[in-house]
Amino acid sequence: MEKKDTLSSCSDSEIQQMQLIQDKTKESCMVSFQRLHSHLKRLSNNDLKGSRTEDGFKRAFTTLFCQDLETFTGTMFLNMDQLQKQLDNNEFQEIGSMASFKVLETQFQMFIKSKIYLNDEYIVMTRNYFLEYTRLDIPEFRDTLIQNMDYVKKSIEKRALHKMEYDSRVNERLMQTTEEKVDSSKALDASLVIIESNGTESQKQDTSSRSGNDAHVIIVVKSFTLIINPQNIF
Repeated sequence: MEKKDTLSSCSDSEIQQMQLIQDKTKESCMVSFQRLHSHLKRLSNNDLKGSRTEDGFKRAFTTLFCQDLETFTGTMFLNMDQLQKQLDNNEFQEIGSMASFKVLETQFQMFIKSKIYLNDEYIVMTRNYFLEYTRLDIPEFRDTLIQNMDYVKKSIEKRALHKMEYDSRVNERLMQTTEEKVDSSKALDASLVIIESNGTESQKQDTSSRSGNDAHVIIVVKSFTLIINPQNIF
């Protein structure tokens, strides 16, 4: 029993360590998400609302993303909210998290794959407005976007891996606990059998003793009967 207790203690310690790792991977996941979120907020600069720069950026944005700024960013923030809910959930689900990430990633595919970095006059104006509004040049914004999305994706995959390992260890611990309970139950049953067996022997001895006394009394009574029987007198 002492050996089993030691094993149980070690298993519990391992699970606690894995839980700490789970917490750290969640924290890392949220840090990656916040970096991506901060980067994408550059596409919605409230400080420049109604300015000439914003008007120029809206035209540049439509050229780059083939969609108007309000519609695109409105959908973008909704997708970001869905991804954040998935990542911030303690009951982490890899499928839901990755699905939400893919939706956001797909929204930017046209921009990521576009080759609109040529040096003709119109593109130069587009790049200038983009730089003035976001404080980043188009290639730099694109490369940082790809990098941050890659961080989020890898953090989701890493978190999913640790969760799978954690769930596996918890299941093993539950099975071990169940086996220990079964062993304890068997040991208890065996003890009860021994007690019951000893009790039965005692009862037999008591019965035998009482039977002997009863027989003796009967014999005494019979002897007495024989003495006073009238047939024997005559």
